[in-house]
Amino acid sequence: MSVLVSCVALALALILGGYAGRLSTAASLRARAQLAADAAALAAVAESGPYGRASHEAVARRFARSNGARLLRCWCEPGATSVQVRVALGDATAEARAVFDPAALAPAPPAVDAGGLHPLLEDALDRLIGAANGSVWLSSGYRSPERQAVLWREALERYGDPERADDWVARPGDSMHQRGLAADLGGDMAMAVRLIDRLHLPLHRPLPNEPWHFELVSARR
Repeated sequence: MSVLVSCVALALALILGGYAGRLSTAASLRARAQLAADAAALAAVAESGPYGRASHEAVARRFARSNGARLLRCWCEPGATSVQVRVALGDATAEARAVFDPAALAPAPPAVDAGGLHPLLEDALDRLIGAANGSVWLSSGYRSPERQAVLWREALERYGDPERADDWVARPGDSMHQRGLAADLGGDMAMAVRLIDRLHLPLHRPLPNEPWHFELVSARR
């Protein structure tokens, strides 16, 4: 009797051990698939902004593959601030979503003067930049029609779609920069907004996808 019980116990142990092993393998696959999805989404969203190369899907596929998975789908539009991907690794699938803060993409601080700007805008910017003590600076002011045309062609080449290009760069003749009524700022945007409120400056940010872009409050009326 004891021999029979021992045999049954051994058989159950082997069965349960095999089941536990399969569970462990499945859990490992799911974890690896999730890791691949996370990596693909993060890599893709980094390419999705205005300063990326708009190769988000290709990058997502490469990062999924480098983690042993394959990309099933990429919900990633050029210029979007979020990306979602689905990957497969063996029998396991996983999804991940990544989001970036557009404020992190504020332009770098080149040497730019305020020539060509509307006097009210120039005065407001002088007061803002002076109060910021080097934490906020002018990175783009007035643009000639020729310069605006170059920027729009570059955006069209990057995104491959006129409507997508319009999301980031106005067409020649439509830009508030070209009229001297807009400026792009670099540096601490949160500080800039606080100073605008504190100093009661006639500036606002009308473009939610470009937090560095400021215009006179009355510019679009």
